[in-house]
Amino acid sequence: MRVASGIGRRCQYIDCRAEMGVGVTAGVAQRGTMSLARNYDVLVIGMSGSRRHVFKPVCEISMGLRERGIELSVMILQTGEGVPIDTPGTIAVKSTSMRLTPMEVEQIKPAKVVIAHFGNVRTHIVYKVRMLLRNADKPLIVVCQSPLDFEDFAKIGVPTRYVRPLEENVGTRGSVAGVVTDVTRGVPCPEKKIDEIARAVWEAMPPRETEPSPVFEVGTSARYIPTGTKGVIEAVEENAEGRWVKFEGIDLWHHASKLKQE
Repeated sequence: MRVASGIGRRCQYIDCRAEMGVGVTAGVAQRGTMSLARNYDVLVIGMSGSRRHVFKPVCEISMGLRERGIELSVMILQTGEGVPIDTPGTIAVKSTSMRLTPMEVEQIKPAKVVIAHFGNVRTHIVYKVRMLLRNADKPLIVVCQSPLDFEDFAKIGVPTRYVRPLEENVGTRGSVAGVVTDVTRGVPCPEKKIDEIARAVWEAMPPRETEPSPVFEVGTSARYIPTGTKGVIEAVEENAEGRWVKFEGIDLWHHASKLKQE
């Protein structure tokens, strides 16, 4: 009898790294290496291995996304455990500060969406994200332990999905397309968080649909729901991503889909 259907599995081919795994990092390879899929739309970036930066969430995230039909490659940065040289309040040694090598910049280019996993220091996270997006014109999904919002990135010149800086303050080529928090470094990643990351990937994949944006009038009061930022609306503008609102005295544009009239 002819079989008309299979069991629904899909094969993914991955070129393994030549380097050996690091013992404390759940078998993920050494810094500066990449696990390359034959075809990939998504690149998962992990910070360099050390006693503080354990890759366990990166392994589970990459496996979980593959199970959900998303083909991806995984890259471990050469100097991911450091901080960018311009991070305020820290002493960054130039030789060990976080930066991208020319090869890493080239390896990011084929991806349509980038996912990067960070730790629990808010200042380190936002400035690491800015450094990455200065070098990559890609939508980035931030996965971290620290509670962060799109506002935190927009305040230092990083455009995001729901909050963006004034045009003259934009300091990156890429943008933050999603933020997934409460993913603790070095412990198992909950399935619901992998689902959240997968949802963010599909929403960020081009072409991206415009979210419905309610109408707000200049002079009325509104509140940005995620953080509670509120004020009197000074200006309203529309572009391909929807309707944006600017509050008086705040140099940020908030997407109208995340606002509530006061």
